[in-house]
Amino acid sequence: MKHLFLGFFAAAFLLTSCSTEETVSDINDTNSNLLQSFEIKRNVDGSYALTHEVSEGVSIDYTTEKSTNEVYFYTNNDLNKTNLSQNFNINDNRLNIVFKDENNSSLPRLSIFDDNTFEKNNDLGLLDTYSILYNQDGSIQVDFKVEEGVDVAFGYNTDENTNDIYLTEGNSTQLNYTKNYNKEADGSLRVDFVQTTTKTSEIKKPRFIFD
Repeated sequence: MKHLFLGFFAAAFLLTSCSTEETVSDINDTNSNLLQSFEIKRNVDGSYALTHEVSEGVSIDYTTEKSTNEVYFYTNNDLNKTNLSQNFNINDNRLNIVFKDENNSSLPRLSIFDDNTFEKNNDLGLLDTYSILYNQDGSIQVDFKVEEGVDVAFGYNTDENTNDIYLTEGNSTQLNYTKNYNKEADGSLRVDFVQTTTKTSEIKKPRFIFD
């Protein structure tokens, strides 16, 4: 009977220990990456608006160092769940955003190549507007709207390892498009809007890179 009781106690201890370890592991997995998803969209004035839904107990700081904008996530138990937004300007035809957190997680870096925000002619040509959604699973969703009569096609440039979105003057009546992308094995993703009109040669604008 004594051996049976000890065996029962040991089994119960092992079950409790495993359950505790699994709970701790789940908590660590949840807290290890404070950035879940975000969306960045081009505003009418040429600036870019970054929005993200922040979980309860997560705070954000925005800092600028030279040509790079840093978005830093850290725990703050006094905060409730909320949505935050921050605008960024394009300088020297490029916008760099680096995401960081207190856990040193592997978070994305984003570079956007576009016209400077305060230039007089900062329209998107055949492209009316677009946004980039970074999902929790690491996939990228691109939503965009084109001008009337613009034909859209999708391709891949093997020489530059770039996903191309071709915009040409045509007869299409469709205006809104959505395209989902998965990153390369090294975690990178390059997407170019390639525009061609009867008056201009091929223009790659805007362009963005994740690494």
